[in-house]
Amino acid sequence: MKSIKYFSILVIAITLFSCEAIKNGSNTTGGLFSLNGQWELISNSPENTLIGSKLYVAPVISEGRFTVLLNNTQCFRENDVKWKNITPEGNGGFSLNNLLSNCNAGALNYQPATIYVISNNEIRLNGKNVAGTVNVQVWRRIK
Repeated sequence: MKSIKYFSILVIAITLFSCEAIKNGSNTTGGLFSLNGQWELISNSPENTLIGSKLYVAPVISEGRFTVLLNNTQCFRENDVKWKNITPEGNGGFSLNNLLSNCNAGALNYQPATIYVISNNEIRLNGKNVAGTVNVQVWRRIK
């Protein structure tokens, strides 16, 4: 009985600390902003690809995986990790590694990117595209 109690406490502690890796303490409502959940791409400049694609940001593992792919010209597959190593930034956003293309599965191309919180249900990702130019994506939370 005692070991079950300690195991339960350990699981709860790990869950709480892991969730902090993808939460941030400042947003438009003054509460905790969580990146956890389902997101849909509504704007992708300059490529204009993947519009309507969806990804899920999972708690604990700090990554976002594709769940739906639309207008896909970059060889992504459902369940590919699009965002990994998500960490909160002091400025109210997040830093992460963003998968640019999956056409060469032997050499995945992850590049640093930053997420800025626009509102509780909208974020902007700034990074680079495959050509090395600035890429701006706007994602909307799906309820």
